[in-house]
Amino acid sequence: MNKLKSSKTIIIVVSSIIVLIIAVLSLTNVNKSKEEYNLLKENLSSTKVSKDLIDKLKSTIKIDVYHDYHAESINNIKPVTITDEDIISDYLKLIQNITKNEYIDNDISGVSVKNQKLTFYTDKEKIEMNYSYDTLYNFGFIEYNEEKIDISYDFFRLITNTERYSPKTSSIPKDVETLFKKNNYKPSFLINKHKVLLPENLIYSPEKGIDEVYWAYNLALSKSVGLDFSNLLSKEVEAEVYYLLEEMPLFAYPVVDTSAVVLRYKGEIAGAYIDSGIVNRAIATIDGKSFEEAIGEELEDYLVKNHSDKNSELNKEISLLSHEEVIKKYYSSKKNKDVSTFLATLDIGYILNLLQSENGLLESELFNNLEKRDSVFKHVSKSEVLKFKEIDWDDKNEKSFNMDLNILESNDITINKGIYPMTVLMRVNENNTYKINSIGF
Repeated sequence: MNKLKSSKTIIIVVSSIIVLIIAVLSLTNVNKSKEEYNLLKENLSSTKVSKDLIDKLKSTIKIDVYHDYHAESINNIKPVTITDEDIISDYLKLIQNITKNEYIDNDISGVSVKNQKLTFYTDKEKIEMNYSYDTLYNFGFIEYNEEKIDISYDFFRLITNTERYSPKTSSIPKDVETLFKKNNYKPSFLINKHKVLLPENLIYSPEKGIDEVYWAYNLALSKSVGLDFSNLLSKEVEAEVYYLLEEMPLFAYPVVDTSAVVLRYKGEIAGAYIDSGIVNRAIATIDGKSFEEAIGEELEDYLVKNHSDKNSELNKEISLLSHEEVIKKYYSSKKNKDVSTFLATLDIGYILNLLQSENGLLESELFNNLEKRDSVFKHVSKSEVLKFKEIDWDDKNEKSFNMDLNILESNDITINKGIYPMTVLMRVNENNTYKINSIGF
């Protein structure tokens, strides 16, 4: 990932590289091509310590991974033990990706994991090392023999996701390996399996919930690569979730975590798509295309046009309201914990965000069970809309409003009673109805 550097830093880094090149090659006045220079720079980043370490790790038979975002001490972490040869091979392959980042220890952000541990058991010895990585800027390093070694961020993505895999040893089925290999992806391990009853149809209405939205867009992604599971609607399938070693395609940046979902029916692969996971969800086809690239239409527009229930009674009711009345209905439905009415006020883009699992719960790995998601409704228990005014907006499919929200009662310690200036973005949906895309301070 490219990041901005100060001119001073650039000068220091370039100077250091030049000094190292001279020391290693003992050459002067040598003109090299850009390709030769880059290759040399990569080689210089691999120290003797790292080379010795990589050589020692070749005979690894077991790895203990100590990883917990919230642990106060490494002593409180129970390790995940890896004995599967294929997963060990993935670890050994990625730890060889020595790199150089422009950060020093003090530059690690607050969104990071620090000083946790890996233990490699070889046929000769036990090798321990600490590691730290930054999830905001996507870099990390290990510490071994009092030396810090920068490793490609893919290594730390693997560490982060290893705690998710179940069962603890899980070979990749040949058909899954073949399917993804031809699309330049490598499944490392099985994260989970879910028995799922597909909806009877894929027409979304607020009365039913949000599951239809999830399956509608993933059917389109799957069909684009020749896997059409539309004949399985109303049937039970098995959804296998795999961790992929490769990052999400660049269009999804800054999201990098990559999972694959494979649907099976009676043992045969019926569908497949890429899903970044249960937080900050990004989606792609298994050949690495965005929804718009694969389908030829933006996701939200596609869903509104092809999968929204224009005859839903709640959708009809909302279509008769003014923009201000829709927003008031949004707040009253949250107060009453009325899921269906709450959904009826929402733009399909807002619905897509609701599909993300709360707190990364594995039981909601595919899509969120909204009825059990109390946090959606806990923030404001009683409020009134004041000073509602439309803002000039260039996009004919969107409208923006300023308002004052008077919070009369609150169930959330982060929001106190009082008057707050808010901005509301509304977007056109079915029946040419403007619904809420976002509300913020």
